[in-house]
Amino acid sequence: MAEFPPELIFEILLRLPPEDLLRCSCVSKSWNATIHDKSFIKSHLQRSIQTNSFGSLLVSASVYHDGSELKFSNIYNDGTIERAMGIGQSPLQDVEGRNPFPYTLVSSNGIICIRTETPDRVEEIVLWNPSIHKFKKIPSPTFEQPPSSDTLHCRYGFGYDSANDDYKLLGIARFLVNWDMNIVVHQYQIYSLKSNSWRKTKNMPRDELHFALSEIVFSNGALSWQAYNVLDKKFYVVTFELASEKYHWFPNPPVDRDGDFWSLEVLGDSLCAVRWRTRDGWIMKEHGSWTLLYSIARANVFNPWFWKPVMLSKNGESVLVQIDLRKFVWFDLEKKSWKQVEIGGLHDDVNFTATICTRSLCLLDGDPVIVQRSTSPSNKGKRQEGILDPVVEENANIE
Repeated sequence: MAEFPPELIFEILLRLPPEDLLRCSCVSKSWNATIHDKSFIKSHLQRSIQTNSFGSLLVSASVYHDGSELKFSNIYNDGTIERAMGIGQSPLQDVEGRNPFPYTLVSSNGIICIRTETPDRVEEIVLWNPSIHKFKKIPSPTFEQPPSSDTLHCRYGFGYDSANDDYKLLGIARFLVNWDMNIVVHQYQIYSLKSNSWRKTKNMPRDELHFALSEIVFSNGALSWQAYNVLDKKFYVVTFELASEKYHWFPNPPVDRDGDFWSLEVLGDSLCAVRWRTRDGWIMKEHGSWTLLYSIARANVFNPWFWKPVMLSKNGESVLVQIDLRKFVWFDLEKKSWKQVEIGGLHDDVNFTATICTRSLCLLDGDPVIVQRSTSPSNKGKRQEGILDPVVEENANIE
């Protein structure tokens, strides 16, 4: 390999998907050092985002009575979604080998944050990169429940702080102190992957801005969520900048009727506010400025009870939408038409939650997820259909 200059090797490796890069790390010490270098991991991630050359991963968790099943599919630039493949072993299996239901399933830079609860209400949080089968367990924060409160709701947001090159989680706990007077107390804590610790964060929204128990999404360096102002009885968007750790809040899109329930998603790099009553989707192009992207009610196509925009197509002409928790459609923004997406491996009679994940090398220094193989004579030497193969381990012999 000595005849190739390092710059050329660097550029060649940038064009390989994460799974192949782990195999290439076993070729030589110099290749291993290049692939593990932070500048290479960042360059590989930037190219993956800009070109979508490796496709995206649609990670789904199907809900069953005794737990959940994690699967993921490749999404290509033409909108094709291949068959959902099962994951041999997730990083949060219980002692009986079952996957607890993920109450949080969000991603940033190829890392997925999963939060589950055990049957005895013990919270578990893990950061996991499914492309390279690496994970890191996160300690849970300790919220102090007020003496007079009787209800606790927690939500978590996860994102990347590019200014400090750090991954952070924001935990929001909402305590109901007085049901009759609708008095709510909030507590906020933030976790840093660099320090591997939680700490309280100050100067957060006032308690009259009730956290709406919706998802906390990440876009352009900030976490955002919906909040309900009990004073004027309107919903607002609250954003929390991970670098400065300062928050801002601004109104939802202008509509004829106040009081509707809203949720937030991310399409491309933009926040998308979804109005549940009409299934309208509004895109934020500038801070606090909204543009109507689509209106399902005006399209007169169909009106599912659950409607979640998942991703924008490569050409920006369609939106992948999860409807009724059981299937996906591509919704054409210009024609106002929809086409159901058939994804093999997902059952139409089972609810599931899903997130979009970029394929990357991030969290390469995490712990490996060991995929157990069946050793029964009937399965010996056979590849189990529908189960992803583990990547080549990095501790192979390197000369």
